Formats: sequence, structure tokens, C-alpha cells
Amino acid sequence: ICLVLDRSTSMQGDKMDMVKATAIQLLRGLRSQDVLSVVAFSDRAEVNVPAGLNQDTRKQDGRIQMIQASGATEIFNGLEAGLKDIRRTLDPSRVNHIILLTDGQTYGDEQACLKLAEEAASQNIGITGMGIGHEWNDIFLDALASKTGGSSTYISKPKDIQRLLVDKFNALISTYADEVLLEFKEQEHIRINYA
Repeated sequence: ICLVLDRSTSMQGDKMDMVKATAIQLLRGLRSQDVLSVVAFSDRAEVNVPAGLNQDTRKQDGRIQMIQASGATEIFNGLEAGLKDIRRTLDPSRVNHIILLTDGQTYGDEQACLKLAEEAASQNIGITGMGIGHEWNDIFLDALASKTGGSSTYISKPKDIQRLLVDKFNALISTYADEVLLEFKEQEHIRINYA
């Protein structure tokens, strides 16, 4: 799983503190078979914790703590870096997923982001979008995540970041079934909206 974290200026304060604390909590709670990477982005992206097994958590904690809010929101840069990093440990027997957290709108790179999501989907890499506050573009984030079969979530307050991010992480690492085939019979006057 790759966390792609918005570190633009608007994330300064409680939002950034909670995102960093939650990323460290997830890192410390990894099982031996788990792979977690962390990418922070604004108008540039940086891989703060590269994907790998059995990481030195104290060293990685420090890298996460060093993330500082600055710059503008350009989601493409973060997604591209996250996708590149997750491909390094891509394994069809694992959950390969990007969790994108942002509080803003990306400017001018929406189509490039959607194209990246299509590439991710072709490699069975899912994307979940998490929008913090009220200024993020829900239509764009929904479209981005749905291209990969993922979903988007609204986070109203910084204090909810931890609970929702941990819940999503735990849901992703809890595999109940693999290679399932779903069959259904169409019934008159019944339409399937979601499966």
C-alpha cells in the first residue's frame, strides 16, 4: 500500500500533524509481510518512505516527521511517484493499492491523473481518494478512484483522519477471498447498482 499525502500549504497545522501521526502509526503496526510506502506531494513529489519489507521504523518515522507543508496542490506529481514506487514491489498475490489524501483541488492535470488511474487499473492497482475539508474536488476524486474500482471518502474534520485512514488500511489488508467469481441472474424490475 502506498500513502500519497498532500503536503501543500493548505495542509499546514492540524491536518498535516494528524496525517503524519497516522502514517507513523500505520508504519509501526505493519506485519512482517506488509509493504508500505509514503509519498508526499505539493507542486513536487518526494518518496519519503520507499516500498520495502521489514523496514527500520525509527528511520522511517523520522522521514515522515520531516514532511513540511509548502507549495500548491498538483495531484499528478504525487500519483505518478506513488504509482512508480508501488510498481517496484508489485505482486499479484498482494493488495496493491494507493491511498491518496488531499484537501485541495489539482489544477490543470486532471486528465493526466485519470490516464494514470487507467494505467493503475490495467495493473490491478487500486486507488482510494480521501478528501479532507470542503475545498477538494469530489467529482474528480470519485472519477479517479472509480477508474480502478476504488472509492473516495469525505473527511470533514482533521480529527477524523486517523480513524478513517486506519479503517481503510485495515480493510485493505484483510483479504477474505481471492479470485472470486460472482454470478447473478437478471430478474424483472431489479437492477444491480453496485457489486
